[in-house]
Amino acid sequence: MALVEERRQRIVALLSEHGFLSVRQLSELCQVSEMTIRRDLEYLEAHQLIQRTFGGATALQSSRIDLAGGGLGKELARSEGSLAERLDVLVATSVTPNFDRLLLERVGRSQIPIIAESLQLPNAQTMVAVDNYVAARSLGVWAGNYARQNWSVEPFVLDLTYFLANTQARSRGFIAGLREVFPQVDRVLSLNAQSRYDAAYQLTRDALLVHPEINLVFAINDMVAWGAIQACRDLNLDPAQLIVLPFGLEGDTLKDALVAGQYCRAGLAMFPELVGPACVEAAIAAYNQVPLPTELITPHAVLTSENLSEWYLRSDTGWRFRPEIAQTGGLIPVEVEHFGERHGVAMPGCIGIIVPFMEHEWYQNLVAAMQAHANHYQIEIEIVDVDQSLKDEVELSRREIARTAANMAENGDVILIDGGPMATYLAEALLEKQDLTVITNAMPVFDILRAHAEIILISTGGAYRTSSQMLVGPTAEGALRELRADKVFLQVAGITFDFGLSHTHISEVTMKQAMIRSARQVILLADHTLFQQEATVQVAPLTVVNQLITDDALPASTRLDLSKLGIQIILANI
Repeated sequence: MALVEERRQRIVALLSEHGFLSVRQLSELCQVSEMTIRRDLEYLEAHQLIQRTFGGATALQSSRIDLAGGGLGKELARSEGSLAERLDVLVATSVTPNFDRLLLERVGRSQIPIIAESLQLPNAQTMVAVDNYVAARSLGVWAGNYARQNWSVEPFVLDLTYFLANTQARSRGFIAGLREVFPQVDRVLSLNAQSRYDAAYQLTRDALLVHPEINLVFAINDMVAWGAIQACRDLNLDPAQLIVLPFGLEGDTLKDALVAGQYCRAGLAMFPELVGPACVEAAIAAYNQVPLPTELITPHAVLTSENLSEWYLRSDTGWRFRPEIAQTGGLIPVEVEHFGERHGVAMPGCIGIIVPFMEHEWYQNLVAAMQAHANHYQIEIEIVDVDQSLKDEVELSRREIARTAANMAENGDVILIDGGPMATYLAEALLEKQDLTVITNAMPVFDILRAHAEIILISTGGAYRTSSQMLVGPTAEGALRELRADKVFLQVAGITFDFGLSHTHISEVTMKQAMIRSARQVILLADHTLFQQEATVQVAPLTVVNQLITDDALPASTRLDLSKLGIQIILANI
């Protein structure tokens, strides 16, 4: 056990030093098998000590991005201010419905052009992508011909898919191509691998143990394919009777596997080296208000070990796209001007790119190709941290909701302020007010307002909850029975039409209920992320709410249904 702990500590130290290391590198450095390293990484990630990535791991909270399969890192750009203030054009891939609705609509309202990459987005000027169905069908035809020439049995397909429209099109196209050669093929096991290495590894391993007759594995991207290949290796399956076919060939990992010629015999190449310049050129065109088609279709090709060298050259630093191919006319679906000064064409100062899966080699190489092309025009490329951007946009919404609430406090009002994520913002906004009486159980609110001479401040007293910084319990509830307020600004953890207002901790719930009873008017402060969520304990039915202050990312249909309950909807000005 001591040796295991010592090895795991060394792995953390190595990742802290290098930023990124592959499983193979860690195996060599620690002198144990790759399977042992993968188990160590799983343990370390579960304990939040490292972050697993495609084919390896990075140090936790590392901002290094491995752009060339080595030690080269690029900082994740994150400047002050919102995206709308920093960017001139945004290249984006759909991530989640909430993200698309909240961030992209706000960017669109700022009249910042959006270029969709891989998947259509609302308000995008165009989409730069391979024709997923057609490309996958060509790989399916290759797979059918391979099976006919090399096997005496019909194909049994494990389809490692994903729920997005583009990846679903890949799965359908592959099966359609396969059936052009084997019309009667119906043995297809389709599983959602969540675009994750570990999910693909486990699903492949389980599927092969239950269905050992599987002989074709189709993977919608390289990360999924690599997980499948590792599962095949660990099961010691005969590579002559089973092949894994990736859609992507995004970086060095699967190209190396293709050359090795074991489980990976062919793959569909999407060429990030061509998509990157296409995205930049589309962004320049959109910035200059040049009309663009709905889709800009980029090239694809089925690559094998025999024809890989026609597209890529191998060097000591990895695989390099042949430069003469990029100069071949017609491959990039946007006219690429000569590098250097372009007369009469305005250049965006900064193009942002949303990267949902930076551990994927597709995005690593796409960003590198965009940066190389943008450098010729002195355009900055900013990598947008999806999670942080979403948090920033939600925090902006909450701040504006609180500011709107503060404007509803009138001279002479007695108001109750509940604790929650917007309480501090509300207290800060009230510093501009005078002639108010504020009753609160939230200590951050008390600390902000206690020096304000024009505000009478009343604490409910009670037992202090460190986790929420709120005063709760019988003493606090008893104080509220003796007080009456004009308005209560209420916050909860969840809102649904069936369960109403709900919250997580019973002692805080009873305080919220006491505040509702003490107030003549209940004003709910809630951003859109709280809706369709149910916390543990019900606070009250929705009908207790007189007014709701929210953001415009809350769907209009939901706002209309709330209005039917007699709730006045107030949208914060964001």
